[in-house]
Amino acid sequence: MNNQSNEEIKNPELIKAMNAMLKHDNAATRGGMAAALMEARLLSPVQQQTVLTEKGGPSTRVKFEDIQNTEGDRYYMAFTDMDEYAKWNADQTHNQALIMTMEDFGNILIRNINDLKGFVINPYGENVSISKSLLLSLLKQWEAKQNSARGN
Repeated sequence: MNNQSNEEIKNPELIKAMNAMLKHDNAATRGGMAAALMEARLLSPVQQQTVLTEKGGPSTRVKFEDIQNTEGDRYYMAFTDMDEYAKWNADQTHNQALIMTMEDFGNILIRNINDLKGFVINPYGENVSISKSLLLSLLKQWEAKQNSARGN
């Protein structure tokens, strides 16, 4: 496991790929963004809640922060670096974020425990939304690529 701190999370390749796709949305730029996305480690803000249980004593539950678009759809948030995180956290009331991969987001979204549509990267910057179905498709493609590279 990679023990990076939040301050060390930087994704210049993903930012470059997102901007290229936003400028010229085509198969090549979408593919480049998808490849950069699969390598990225992103910051996702959370709230920790202590829950008292009768048998095991207190336990900690993590709640991921979400954001709503103008149509009322809700998305988890993902930030490429602390500068983008700070744009959302201007009042500095949120001080906890988990470092997440696409696989982490997929594991959360696949459970269907809420009505979130996916996640949005840098909602106050590039503002790129990744739907649940797109993420699951990318994860399947990535897994197939990994398996074929290993000769499975």
